[in-house]
Parts: sequence; structure tokens; C-alpha cells
Amino acid sequence: MARCIIDSMTELAYMIRSDWAQHGMAMTEQSAVIREWLGDAPYLFLAPDLKKHETENDADREFVDFVEPDASQRRVFALSELGQFRRSGEDGLDHAVVIIHPNKEQDCELLREVIRAGRVERIFVIIWARADEVHVMLDGLGAVDLHTGETAPTVDPVQLEAAVSMVDEQYNGLSSGRGKDTVIQLLRAFTAAGYPLDGEAWLRAFYAAGGEFKEALHIDKFVAEMQKGVKHRVKQRYVPDIVDVLRARVAE
Repeated sequence: MARCIIDSMTELAYMIRSDWAQHGMAMTEQSAVIREWLGDAPYLFLAPDLKKHETENDADREFVDFVEPDASQRRVFALSELGQFRRSGEDGLDHAVVIIHPNKEQDCELLREVIRAGRVERIFVIIWARADEVHVMLDGLGAVDLHTGETAPTVDPVQLEAAVSMVDEQYNGLSSGRGKDTVIQLLRAFTAAGYPLDGEAWLRAFYAAGGEFKEALHIDKFVAEMQKGVKHRVKQRYVPDIVDVLRARVAE
């Protein structure tokens, strides 16, 4: 499991929709796996669009119907309702909730904030596609993939330390200025030191360090541009041996 700077009391799990459905052959079996992880009914589902959820052929509704066919044993709310648990405090929800296909930036950031607050006992997320950014976010926060029963590879501790430096600059944004300088120079330094220029690995480290969803999108963009050979103009902020400096810090 990825080590997180920001610890949370919330247990996390997810499943990719294609792994859940498997061409329509595994929805019943995989739904049983999800129910076992969730615990006792009634089940609390949070959908991004309640109006759309009421339509007969809605994919969100199909998932709910398979996980809990008995309508009396489920409750469906708007995903925005999760916002009441975004701040730390003693009163929380000692029950599992199911987040259905989050993909909008504000929904994913809300989910991250609630996980960080740790006021919900368990959160399961059904993810529409493996390429969705929320997938990497959940991996970075140590979620279990219920299809495989495994978590993502452990975040390299030195890379995690670099990600902390990125998080320290996100208050002004990472798309330009000091934030961009920090990200680009650290990416360059680690690549020169032999680390692969792997967007997912960097994003997992960033989320584990407490990074925000919208700022992670900028890191992903920079990595993609660097892979294409784009030369970004930045102001020097770090010594040439910054990776060795971070290694020494981790060793201490």
C-alpha cells in the first residue's frame, strides 16, 4: 500500500466498471464481492446526477440495481451530499457509502477532501473507466481494487518527499510561477537520476502527499508534455543534486 503523508481513518476500495461487468457476464458475481466489502444493508449510494439516475436505461441505476436489487434496502442521494463530511470532527458516518462514476473535477476533489477528513467509515467507488483520473487518485490514497484484491505499488519514499515539495506550492497553483518551477525541475532532476517519467507514479506520490485533484491535472499535463519533448522555461529553484538531498532527508 502506498504510504501517505495524510493519514485517514476511511477505508477505501474501488472497482473499474469493465471489471465489474466483464461484457455482461460478471455483474452478479462482482456485485456480491462489493456487498461483502460494504457490510450490512441498507446501502447508501451517491450519484452525480439524480435526475439522470431516475431514467430507465441509466448506467448508474443499472449498477445500483445489481448491487442491491431490493429498493427497500438502499438509499440514493446526490453526490454533493457527501460535502457535509469534508471537515474533520468527532461526528461522522459509521457506515459504508458507494460513490457512482465520479468524473467531474469538483466531484473528485470533494471525494478527496472527504477521504482526508476521515469522517466516513468506508467508501467504495465504481469507476467508469481505468483512464479516469479518479482511479489514480484512489490508488495514491491506498485504496483496494476489489477486482484483484490488491493496492497500487508502494510510492517510492524519495519521490514522495519530492511530492511534498509540490504540495507545499499548490496554494498558488502548479500551472505557472513557483508551482510550475517546482514541478518541472523536480521531474527533470528525478528523470536524470534514473526515475522513469511515469505520470501515474508521480500522481500517486502527489495524492499520497496530500495533493489536490485540480493541481494533479497540471502535473499530469507537464509529464505528458515532457514525454513529447517539450522544453519548459522555468526559473532555477533547486540545486543540481536535489535528488541526493531528498534521499538524505528520507534516510534521516
